[in-house]
Amino acid sequence: MDQKLNNQAHPDRYHHIEAVIRMSQIKRWHMVDTSRQQTLAEHSCNVALLAVSIAVTAPHMYFGEAASVIGPALTHDLGEAFTGDIPTPTKRADPKIREIIDKMEFKHTPKEFMYVCDQKVAWLIKLCDLADGIRFIRRYGHGDAIAKHAQNGLEGQIEELFAAVGVPVVVKEHVRHQLRYYIYEMS
Repeated sequence: MDQKLNNQAHPDRYHHIEAVIRMSQIKRWHMVDTSRQQTLAEHSCNVALLAVSIAVTAPHMYFGEAASVIGPALTHDLGEAFTGDIPTPTKRADPKIREIIDKMEFKHTPKEFMYVCDQKVAWLIKLCDLADGIRFIRRYGHGDAIAKHAQNGLEGQIEELFAAVGVPVVVKEHVRHQLRYYIYEMS
């Protein structure tokens, strides 16, 4: 090889590759005692697989083609590869804190992974995101009050999402059934 490698750790043109690589290094659930660690990459893959599974079986192709779900689902937390996994209670403590965190994540998310999805797909991804959190805590969280509190909080957020959206009842029931199976019967 005639050219010397650039000593820069990750030149801007490789920023998107670095982001993907970092997803496997970011640990989730650092405030909850668990028997094993979950990485951001594992979580993102779980969310994407669950979202696609629900989308392709949804009545009347409500969420569109699987391709419209997979990209946004895989990268829904990509900004956390640069900010770390900031717990929901911290984000919800003050709208200003949430705004600062959102801006930081947006700033660091490579434009190659800035997927635009409609509200239906965003709703589905958020539900799958919460469902994977519940499933992980149920399987690997120690039965202490913090793990139970985390699970209850996530379950409450799912109920808020089901209540706040004008999704047809048949689609809501399909999604609810799929999420219940993933969370409670597989764990």
